[in-house]
Amino acid sequence: LGKCECGYSVKGQGIFSDAFEADFLRQDDIANDKDWDIQQYNQSAWEPFTGAYRRDNVISNPLAQASRDPGLQLYVRGPTEKGGQVSVAELVTKREDMQYGSFRAAIKTPTVAGTCASMFWLISHMAVGMVLSLEQMRAGPQDFPTKQEIDIEMLSYEDTDASPQKKIHLVLHGRSVREDTGTEQDIPQVPFRPSDGFHEYRFDWSPGKVAFFVDGQHIRDFTDRVPTEPGRILLNHWSHGQSGWEHGPPEKDALMTVAYVKAYFNTKSPLPKCVDPEAKDAVCEVPDQVGPVSPETPTTFLTDVTAISGNYGSTDSVNPSTTPNKPSSGKISPDNKCGGDEGFTLVAKRSIALKAVSQHMANVILARHVDLQGAVLLGINEYDFPGVWFERSMA
Repeated sequence: LGKCECGYSVKGQGIFSDAFEADFLRQDDIANDKDWDIQQYNQSAWEPFTGAYRRDNVISNPLAQASRDPGLQLYVRGPTEKGGQVSVAELVTKREDMQYGSFRAAIKTPTVAGTCASMFWLISHMAVGMVLSLEQMRAGPQDFPTKQEIDIEMLSYEDTDASPQKKIHLVLHGRSVREDTGTEQDIPQVPFRPSDGFHEYRFDWSPGKVAFFVDGQHIRDFTDRVPTEPGRILLNHWSHGQSGWEHGPPEKDALMTVAYVKAYFNTKSPLPKCVDPEAKDAVCEVPDQVGPVSPETPTTFLTDVTAISGNYGSTDSVNPSTTPNKPSSGKISPDNKCGGDEGFTLVAKRSIALKAVSQHMANVILARHVDLQGAVLLGINEYDFPGVWFERSMA
C-alpha cells in the first residue's frame, strides 16, 4: 500500500481522494510542466483596453537562482497606449475533474497599481479543453451547464503606499438557490498588505458551502451560488483598464508571484485504489498553513512534486516536508472513494473563435476547426458577456 493511497485528510472537511501540488519555488522551467497549460490568446471583450494573454509573461524564477521574487512570475506589461492591447498572463491546470476539495495558493501581489491578481476555480466547460458535438454547437448555450466559478482576487490599486486598504475580493459566480444566475461576493479586510510577501489564499469547497481562509485563518463562508460540477484551477494576472474594477492598465510592468499551489479534492468518478484505510500512512493529514509563507522555510508537500510537474532543480529539495504524513482514523465515506487521475483525458488544443451576438448569450455562433470527429474545441474562458470575441492560437 502506497503512502496517501487512501486519500488526504483536511481538518473540518473530511478525506479527499486526489492531490495536485506544484512547488514553483523549485521549478526550473514552467514551459516544460506536465500539469499546466500556459495560455496564449487575444481577448477583446473589455474596454477601453483589450487583453493579450502571452506565454512569455509566465516565467519560472526558482529560489536557487533568484535574486528577488522567487517563484512563478506572472507579468502584466506596461505602459499601454490608450485603446491598445495589454499584455497579460494566465495558466490553467490540465486536470479538469476537480469536484469538491481544499484549494490553496501562496501568492505575492504587485506593488504597481492597475492589475487584478487571482487564483480561482472554474467549471470545466468554461475553460480551455471543452469538446462540443455539432448538435450541441447548433443548439446554443441553453444546453451548456450554468457558469460556476470560485474567485480570490486582489486589486493592486487598493494596495499602494497612498492607499493601503488591506483587503481581498471573494466571489462566487453561479446559480442561486433562488434559481437566478449572478454573483455572490464579499470584500473582507486582512491584517496585511497582499504585496508585502507571500500569503496563502485558500478555499474549501463542499456541497452547499465554500469556506475561505487566509494564512490558515478562516475568514468567510458562502452558502449560495456554490458550484456543483467538476472543474479546474487557474492563476491569472490581468488588466483591461476598467474604472470600476482594477483601474488599469499599469504604468509599468507589474509582477504577481506564486510560490506554490496545493489542491486536495474528489473527482467525478474516482477509481478505487484504497485497500486498507487503517494502515499506516494510508491517509495523509494535510497540515494547515500558519501565518505568512516564507520562501526560505520548507513547506509540506504530500506528493512527489518532481514526478508530477517535472523539470525541477536539485533533488535536495524534492520534497521539503517538515511535517510527517499522519494516518487518519476517519472512515472513508462513499462520496470520498479513493481514486487516481487515470480516468481523465486531455484534449489537444486547437484554434477556436467564439462570438456572442445577442443578449445574455441567447445565441452563439461558433466557427473554425471542426475536427475529424465532428467536434469543436471551445475555449470560452470565464467571460460570457454579450459581444465577446475570442481568438485562441495553436498550442
